[in-house]
Amino acid sequence: MNLLERKSPSHIDGIKQVQVGCGPHNVLEDWWNVDIRAFKGVDEVMDVTKVWAWEGILDYIYGEHFIEHLELGGAISFLKNAFNSLKPGGKIRLSTPAVEWVLATHFDLESKDDEVRVHQTFATNRAFHGWGHHFLYSRPLLKSLVASIGFEDVKFFPYGESNDPRLANMERHGGFRVSKGFPSVWTVEGTRPKSNVSADENFLARCQNEYLKYVASGH
Repeated sequence: MNLLERKSPSHIDGIKQVQVGCGPHNVLEDWWNVDIRAFKGVDEVMDVTKVWAWEGILDYIYGEHFIEHLELGGAISFLKNAFNSLKPGGKIRLSTPAVEWVLATHFDLESKDDEVRVHQTFATNRAFHGWGHHFLYSRPLLKSLVASIGFEDVKFFPYGESNDPRLANMERHGGFRVSKGFPSVWTVEGTRPKSNVSADENFLARCQNEYLKYVASGH
């Protein structure tokens, strides 16, 4: 698609599939690419934790190695905005580092070598806080969070795979591997139901009570 012909999702004939947090190296030609920074090729600069201009019109939303860059509260706001912007039957696909893999591969509790443990301490903290990471997800927490927003048919897929041909072979970040039975990345999809649903306030309250209030208390 010629860049001059690109029309935003707001246009009746606009691109109805949005990639969030595309960065400078993962711009997709047939997607509407958004990022909080004005990288070359970005179609729209936007903070996805703020209310989106599109309501109930998008077919797909995709984010690779993105949600971990948001604080958990921001991730909840993003997912709510994504849900509201998808049309009924629309889908979201997210990939994010797996905290199970990080813990299984970055720190050996059996090691007696102090130098090894020092190195592993740095490596573990780097996985959590390096590259702008703010919150890493386990599979059950990620599934519960996506479902709590109202998404149905929440499923995990191997790297690059999907039941929907439009969402297959999307991932571009290299280095995917499986170690000690855990993938380095969780890839999850969810669908906006065709009937109205409410968010699961119980799980969202749990996020607040078991994590967010403690983070806020340190400000």
